[in-house]
Amino acid sequence: MDVSERLRDASGSGGAPAAAADTLAKPGRRKPRPLAFWLHNLFGLKLSLFLAFVCLTGTIATVAHEIEWLYKPEVRASSFTPGTEDWGAMWAAAQRTYPDATLTGIGSYDRSHAAYFAKSIAARDAAGQDFTIYADPGTGRVTGHEYGRSLQDAMRALHYYLFVPGDVGFYLVTSLGFVLLGSLVTGLIVYKKFWRGFFKRPRLKRNLRTLIGDLHRLGGVWSIWFVAIISLTSIYYFFEWSGLDWNRETPRVPEAHFVNTASAAEIARWTAMARAAKPGLAITAVALPYEAGEPVVVQGHWQAVLVRERADAVFIDPVTSQIVGARTAREMGAGERIVHTVDPLHFGTFGGLVTRLIWALFGLMLTGLAASGAYIYARRTTTALGGRAPLAMLDYLGAWKWPSVALVTLVPGIAFAFW
Repeated sequence: MDVSERLRDASGSGGAPAAAADTLAKPGRRKPRPLAFWLHNLFGLKLSLFLAFVCLTGTIATVAHEIEWLYKPEVRASSFTPGTEDWGAMWAAAQRTYPDATLTGIGSYDRSHAAYFAKSIAARDAAGQDFTIYADPGTGRVTGHEYGRSLQDAMRALHYYLFVPGDVGFYLVTSLGFVLLGSLVTGLIVYKKFWRGFFKRPRLKRNLRTLIGDLHRLGGVWSIWFVAIISLTSIYYFFEWSGLDWNRETPRVPEAHFVNTASAAEIARWTAMARAAKPGLAITAVALPYEAGEPVVVQGHWQAVLVRERADAVFIDPVTSQIVGARTAREMGAGERIVHTVDPLHFGTFGGLVTRLIWALFGLMLTGLAASGAYIYARRTTTALGGRAPLAMLDYLGAWKWPSVALVTLVPGIAFAFW
């Protein structure tokens, strides 16, 4: 008798009472489980460890900037009014403090809604090593610098592609969107009249298995909207990485006009030009060209909601200081607007700290759903196997058992070793 057969012999709720109830209902026959129940187990359980890991890393990535603010003084800013930053002054301060460095860009990088964050300046030292300089937009002074990945960079990378070279890690992570969507749909089918469960109190006086099951259902109904958003945006990322591209082409400039750095006066002039072209533009970054033919990009928010911080942009020839194009969120077609809306929806960055904390809360809830569903089924596994096999509680994962263990232990260990 294999594991699945033993599990079918075990009770549906991990104990004898349920089996006895089935026997009373129809002597000699066990009440069949609906197809949606088995599909829910298939979608949510075989990858439960991996799913919980990805949900947890995404949750941490959502508030990683705020976590850094707590322990890293250099990323804190004094009081200032967003939209009034003097980008040229911050650039000049960085050049004075690090005269041998080559500066290539300055921005808030997903922190544009927070007036308590310093701005990040991308730089390269004389030895060719990249590092980050932090400048206070309130005072225009440099607050410090950092080599290597920040916590936010590391958690984003771990969540996006598991630090796995190539496209494999990204496809593994984004394919979980299909798993989440399948779990959501089948869960709603299995949980009859689920709308009655929003205020159903967990049974605290019963056993742990019952309590976790009640919490699983309670968390599930409250996070329906969140699971739908995360699953659909993940599926979009999957197809985007597969070649779906609704972006408008960026204007080009003559390749001979390539520059790898700029003066503070040029940064000030380019930001002033962008504000003149889009009055009221809340600038979030100034990026110099990565390669020949690319323009300077002054990006930010302007007259649009629920778009990422680089949705609006002004493109400038770095040699002639002429505007060669612009990108305006409120004038975009449906496809291009979706491109710039997915990130804020997936990470909850569109409403500042409030929405970040809401996304973090429901991210932890989603992590708990994956873990609690796995626990419920794992109890049946140990009942069926008698706990004799190594890590018997994970035998329900089948062929995914050891790959899942490796993904949630070795992958983060290797990632942070090279962080």
